[in-house]
Order: sequence, then structure tokens, then C-alpha cells
Amino acid sequence: MDANRPFSGFAEVPHTADIALDVFAPNLEELFINAAKGLYHILGIRKGTKEVENVHISMVAQDSESLMVSLLNELLFHAANNKAGEFVNLKLCGDQLEADLLMLEKTGQQEEVKAATFNDLVIVKESNGFHTRIVFDV
Repeated sequence: MDANRPFSGFAEVPHTADIALDVFAPNLEELFINAAKGLYHILGIRKGTKEVENVHISMVAQDSESLMVSLLNELLFHAANNKAGEFVNLKLCGDQLEADLLMLEKTGQQEEVKAATFNDLVIVKESNGFHTRIVFDV
């Protein structure tokens, strides 16, 4: 891990045509949650206090990268329907993801993102955590 970056979180990085994020965390579950937080940051989402619904997400994919893209695109779907999620829990087990989210009413959004992509997406296990770069199609 880069000694100059925080132990957990995300940072926007330059990309020629789209938007990219470096995401890092001490474990894989937090990497997924930080990726979601980074997506909301890029979108400029403002969450209200009105609870809309509880959502359970269950996914199976061939690898962690596919799970991440699927989860982020699911969150984009909810954002397009005026909802923004707060993770209650998220569990990964091999090629499966289970998550519970409290959906809040979205009160604002500044940017549009079409989709999370597989462009250069590799989840890397490092000595003190996990790191990936996610490119979003805008």
C-alpha cells in the first residue's frame, strides 16, 4: 500500500475520458463499502433522513471483481430511483455477496454515472489490506 494514503477509504484519480477511483481497505468487505461510498461521492448524492425501505441484495458471480461491478451498478439503479443506501451489513463468501441496506430518500445529485466498468479492475490483496481501481463510465 502507498504509505501516503489513508488505511481505508477512496481517492479520485485522473482518467482520460471517464472517472476513476482508487479504493483501499483493511478487508474485502470494507473495500466494497468504500467503493460504494466513493460512488456516492462521485455522484454528489445528498441523502435525506426519510427511510424509504430495507433492501436485501444477494449476488453470485465468478469473482470478486464481478461482484463489485454488480453491486455498484445495483446502487446506480437505486440512485436513478431516488434512493441512496446505507449499509447495515455486507458479507462476502467466495463468489457470493449478501448485503442489507437501509434505503434513504435521495434529496440531490450533482453528477451522472452510467455504469461501473471492468476497465483495468483488479482487486489486489496487499500486506495490510486490499486495493483496487474502479473506472466509471460517465
